This record gives sequence, structure tokens and C-alpha cells, in this order.
Amino acid sequence: MNKKAEGVLEMVVTTAIWGSVSILSIYSGLPSPVFVFFRVFFTALSLLLLLRNVKVQLLRDRFIAASGVFLALNWIFLFYSVAMLPVSIAVMIYYTGPVFSMFVMHFVGEKLSRVKLLSAAISFAGLSVIINPFVTMVSEGAGASLGLILAILSGVSYGLLIVFNKLSVGKLTNPLELVLCQTLISTAITSPFLLILHFELNAYNIAIVLVSALVNTLLALFLWYDSLRKISIHTASILSYLDPVFATLFAYIFLGQVPAKTAMLGGALIIIGGVMAVLEEVAKAKKRT
Repeated sequence: MNKKAEGVLEMVVTTAIWGSVSILSIYSGLPSPVFVFFRVFFTALSLLLLLRNVKVQLLRDRFIAASGVFLALNWIFLFYSVAMLPVSIAVMIYYTGPVFSMFVMHFVGEKLSRVKLLSAAISFAGLSVIINPFVTMVSEGAGASLGLILAILSGVSYGLLIVFNKLSVGKLTNPLELVLCQTLISTAITSPFLLILHFELNAYNIAIVLVSALVNTLLALFLWYDSLRKISIHTASILSYLDPVFATLFAYIFLGQVPAKTAMLGGALIIIGGVMAVLEEVAKAKKRT
């Protein structure tokens, strides 16, 4: 197998690992902020043992600090939403995050092109297709879905995480330094929930949170960065949209959730919009070279 094929395979495995984390959060039975706490705590602890010469001053950087805040928030909102909505719907809405990030970066200095505006329009059309059944429920007096609101908030938080990641990476020599800083900050933010929320720890859910930290975070990150040595960031970004596909598949296998046709159509539009934006970046990169 050549290096490019290895890189593609690693990226596909990475997306499969990421796609399973929502299932783990449900199986753990832990409140979302508590699940996030243990995930980031064990990840940070592992990185502290792996990394040497950690620059503690990086925690004072406002962009890195903000990225740690939104890392915690995007996961808290996501894992709450998958407990209230079908996983396919929650994760598809979550993947509007890159579209939100494009709008934020537009005001930072990365102007939106016509292609990106079109991709955003397609993604938001997909979002509207997904949420339309909930709008119908509201009009009939059933009330707004908290899960839907939380899913949208997860997408917005994910978008802001992408923005602050972009603003932070230039200050780091090792990408894992950013992950360490983020997880340390996220650990501090989510730790009060251990005192506020009621939950029970047992060998079963401890094993689950360890898997979410060591496999869904550390191993997945290792495979992600290793794949980037063999394939382009643009190819990896396109392949990352397999994440919601795997999440939907795992929800069907392990939870018996059959995705609605509207969810599949809306999700397809969101993915198409995201891939269009990535492909435009590929075209721009080729022109520069």
C-alpha cells in the first residue's frame, strides 16, 4: 500500500472513531458536562505524560484560552443534543460548524467568495430541511425542542472552535500543545459540574470515558496528524465529512435509530456545502503554486 492510500485509510478510520463518540456518551449514562470533563481530563493527563517542555504561558494566550472554552462548549451541547434527538440529526446539525466559521472569518479578514456563499446557502438549506419537522411541531403547539436548540448551539460552538484554532496554530510548534492547552482549560471549565450534577461512577462508565479519551481523542488525533504527512489537509477535510455518516451508521447499529428521509436529505446538503468550500480551497492552493 502506498503512502497516499495509507493516509486515506488512516483518515477513514479516524472519522469512524470520531463518529462513535456520540454512542459512547449515550452508553455512559453520564450528564454531558461530566462526560466531557472525564474525556478532557484523561486526555490532558495523558498528554502531560507524553509531552516534554510544555509551555505553560500558552494558557495565557486569549485565542488559545477561547479555543479551550469552545472545545468544552461544543461537546457539552453536542452530547446533550444526542441524548434528546436522533444521533443523525444532532450530528448533521453539528456539522454546520465549518459554515458558521466561514462567516466569522469573513469579518476577521478572510472574505467570502461566491463559491463559499453558495456552499453556505446549500448547507443552511440542509439545516432548514432537518429542522422543518420541528418547526411544524412548534406551529401545532408541541413546543420548541431543547435538543434542536442545543444541536444548533453545538454547531455554532464548533464553528467558533475552528476560528480560534486557526488564530492559535501559528503560535505553536507542536499541534498537540494546542490540544493539551485546550483540554486543560476545558477540564477547569467543566470541573464545577462534578459538584452540581448528580451522577454515579462505576467500572462500566469509567471504562467508556477512558476509551473516549484514549481512543476517540488521542488515538484519533495521532491518526489524523499521521495521515496529514501522507495526504493533503484538503483531502483530509473532505474525508472528515464521513464522521456524520459513521455516526448515523453506528446509531442504527447500536441504538436502532433509523434516520428520517428529511435528515438524510438535509445532512447530504450540509455535507455537499462543506465539501464545496474545501474544494474551492484546493483550487486556490493550486493557483498559488
